Amino acid sequence: MTEIFDVVNDVDRYQEFLPGCQQSSVLNTTTTTYDACLEVSAYGIHERIVTRNTPCCNRSLQLELVEGPFAQLKGKWIFKDYGEGCRVSLELTCEFASRLLNVFSNTLMKRGIEKTVEAFVSEVRRRHDSD
Repeated sequence: MTEIFDVVNDVDRYQEFLPGCQQSSVLNTTTTTYDACLEVSAYGIHERIVTRNTPCCNRSLQLELVEGPFAQLKGKWIFKDYGEGCRVSLELTCEFASRLLNVFSNTLMKRGIEKTVEAFVSEVRRRHDSD
């Protein structure tokens, strides 16, 4: 379970495996949080998103919008250990600043969340196989 949590928490390497991620970095940290900046491109749109992330003991990672194209963005990665495996889920709620994008947001977000989780799981497997 620690492996997948470490990959999700490794913001500086997102651009290596996360679809659409052009740049990623940690902007600043405190004892309990860090701000992550992602520059993403999808469907011809380029955006910069900054989230405040709060990791919790390899079990969860909460995120909330600091800056970006959303009116609201909140999410939580959840990691559940089942002994011989781990279940990973990403719960994300957002509201786009653009009313037009809100019309398409459910379909886009569902597809985006599925692809994001798949990319992280694939990266864990790749890192594990290379050890």
